[in-house]
Amino acid sequence: MFKGNKKYYFIFFGLFALILLAQYLLPKPVNWNRTYQNKDKAPFGCYAIYNLINGVYSQQTGFNNKTFYNLKDRVKDSCSIIVINNDLNLNKSDLSSLNQILKSGNTVLLAANQFNGLLADTFHLSTSSGFESYFSIIDSLINKPGESIHLVASNQSTNKFSFSRAANIATFRNFDTTRFKVLAFTETNKACLIKTRVGKGTLMLLSVPDIFTNYFVVKHKNRQLAYLIFSLLKNRELIWDEYYKSYNVSNYSFLKFIFESDTLYAAYLLLFFSIVFYMIFEGRRRQAPIPVIEPVTNSTLDFVNVISHVYFNSKNHQTIALERIKYFYESVRKKFNTSTTEINEHFINEISELSGVQYLTVKQLFTYCERLKHATDLTEYELIELNRQITNFNNYSQR
Repeated sequence: MFKGNKKYYFIFFGLFALILLAQYLLPKPVNWNRTYQNKDKAPFGCYAIYNLINGVYSQQTGFNNKTFYNLKDRVKDSCSIIVINNDLNLNKSDLSSLNQILKSGNTVLLAANQFNGLLADTFHLSTSSGFESYFSIIDSLINKPGESIHLVASNQSTNKFSFSRAANIATFRNFDTTRFKVLAFTETNKACLIKTRVGKGTLMLLSVPDIFTNYFVVKHKNRQLAYLIFSLLKNRELIWDEYYKSYNVSNYSFLKFIFESDTLYAAYLLLFFSIVFYMIFEGRRRQAPIPVIEPVTNSTLDFVNVISHVYFNSKNHQTIALERIKYFYESVRKKFNTSTTEINEHFINEISELSGVQYLTVKQLFTYCERLKHATDLTEYELIELNRQITNFNNYSQR
């Protein structure tokens, strides 16, 4: 591609090195994506809470990276399952398997800002949240006071857990009050944590998953709220789910992985514009000029043309007529396989029958040829008449 243009190698590698150096020297931007992943140390990851719950709220901690359908055969009674994500939309198989898990005596905590699909339709759920965080920079919301959360428990009724506007405080706008019990509500008196019994098990729904993230757990004054909610899940085994995450690595595409990294995205743009730049200015084909090759000329025709002009311009009509008659007789011998030594009545009859030309025309032609052969001087008209008669004979001849 760059054959003969090595300078572009140095230009591209130089630009790539400058971008890498700039990315290395610039301060790392804070990743404010709400991943809720157990290995993510970003503000809205769950690295801190995942490592704190091990051995504290249950005898052992498990990990799930499969669907509820695969999980239902693994869990037994007295297990707790925690699913944390920005939104939850379970399909029919997931919801059926979730019911089996609950009916066997397990506890499931689903924490999400939005509950959609069959899950919301089955339990008649709808959530609402402030959209300010979607249109504002998170950094500007950290120091702005937001809503507070209150627990219904009698021993926590006087406690208020306040969060900044950086937390997405969603609430349950609709739910079946005859089936669900409210465990926590916001200062606007809207439920944000509810629970219900499903068979032998307990289903808990939380509309504020941000309280489990690193930013609101590590050194935050209201991290006790996350601990209090987990205290409701004391069971034999606590299973942390990583499958139902929007940022699940198995759901990543190649381009999504590139676009979410500033460094890779910058390198991708550099590569793209470099290729476009090369295609515009250097992509045209380079080669030596193709020489124009003249077609092969017929030298025989040129030679005949030159000789004929020499004869014609010299007014030597006798010589031209003899050559013309000689060539004509030669063609007659080849076509009709006959001798032209003697031009008589038998010869003329034979040529007339073989050629299909009228007898008088054949006789006139050969008589005229014999007369010109013995003539001492010919005019231009006689030469033209000879050529006309020979041409007519050749045109009308059937051979």
